[in-house]
Amino acid sequence: MRHRVAAELEESAPGPELAARLDALEPADLDEAALVEGIAAWERIASWAAAGQAWLVAELDGRQRGARGAFLSEEVAARLSVSRPVAEAKVGLALHLDRVPAVAGALARGDVDVRRATVLTDELARLSDAAAAEVAEAVLPSARECTAPQLRQRLRRMELLRDPDGARTRHARACADRRVELTPAPDAMAWLSAYLPADDAAAIHTSLTALAGDAAPDDERTLDQRRADALVDLATRWLDAGAHPDGTPLATRQGRRPHLVVTASAATLLGLAEGPGELQGYGPIPPEMARRIAAHSTWEPLLASAWNGEPLARSTRRYAPTQSQRDAVVLRDSTCTFVGCRMPAARCDVDHVEPYVEGGDVDGRDGAPCATQPQTSLDNLQALCRHHHRAKTHGGWEVARDDDGSTRWRAPTGQLYRRPPAHDPPAAVPAPPPPDGVTIDLYPPPPF
Repeated sequence: MRHRVAAELEESAPGPELAARLDALEPADLDEAALVEGIAAWERIASWAAAGQAWLVAELDGRQRGARGAFLSEEVAARLSVSRPVAEAKVGLALHLDRVPAVAGALARGDVDVRRATVLTDELARLSDAAAAEVAEAVLPSARECTAPQLRQRLRRMELLRDPDGARTRHARACADRRVELTPAPDAMAWLSAYLPADDAAAIHTSLTALAGDAAPDDERTLDQRRADALVDLATRWLDAGAHPDGTPLATRQGRRPHLVVTASAATLLGLAEGPGELQGYGPIPPEMARRIAAHSTWEPLLASAWNGEPLARSTRRYAPTQSQRDAVVLRDSTCTFVGCRMPAARCDVDHVEPYVEGGDVDGRDGAPCATQPQTSLDNLQALCRHHHRAKTHGGWEVARDDDGSTRWRAPTGQLYRRPPAHDPPAAVPAPPPPDGVTIDLYPPPPF
């Protein structure tokens, strides 16, 4: 009987009936064959669910053609509380599946999983509709037997053989998208990845390997460690020098020369406390790392609110923020203030939450005129990457900033999303006990 369950699960198509059947199973009552088929059946359910979600995304895209459609990923990212790249991947899969129905059908039937469907749609996106349909029909029957990397290699080989001229054109276009990305990792580590032409990437790796190979006999570092250290040595020498290899000074951002920014309490930097530091563009770092960076750096005092931990700076009645305001916005917001966006604030625009109006002031909450609060104040400034700045200006998104430092966004469809402040309020310092016979009522201080 137990083998019968395995056979039934293997033959079942994904859908509500299979989901209910799997949900009703008791794993402890199944033999190993049924457990394996149950795992495979749940995978088909996941594929079926992803196909259903993709159909809804494609329908929403069809209704938001025009300016709003350009920011569909923002709607998905905000609603699912995911980063923009994750949302863009979901939107991209949906739109590509809509273009290649054979792959969409295979995903809905569970013949391919989401990863293989993504490989198929990504690779077929470079081909014409007719060629994409032809290649899909050729590879789908055996797609399940291939790993995702194997499937990708097979598709690329077919592309080069079928359309060599188009492959050259697409390569030239892809070169325009070359980039280097930083992805935070646990344990105060990070991934640094580069999207490069294949020959350039191979040349860099070969160069690093050659430099790493010239190690002293007593060097205990592994080849991977020496290769990573060689990359750091090659790249940071120009940051330390503040100049390009030809001697031209590095351009400034937000009024500052490119540099590392670490925020930490004076007590932490002096070794009197063990609170974490904040490395701009990464996040919290151990106190030891903050002190190591500070030992070779210039220190600048920063006033922060004891109420919400945010930097303080004076206001101005002119349109352009002052340098101290720019510095405070970059430190306060850390990243673009759109929900889920991780673009470092140092590379963002410093934008007015309520649009600047020549000759008028705002109260910092609802935009009503007032005589005391200049428009260019920290309460009315935020870091926005250029993409989300356009979404606010042209895409129908609305934003407001709360007293606690959180940012509230209203989507064109009316949904509300909250981006919490980047910094937690500092831990309260215990007050000394009052004298005998004295009672003190403590009230929270008013927000700035």
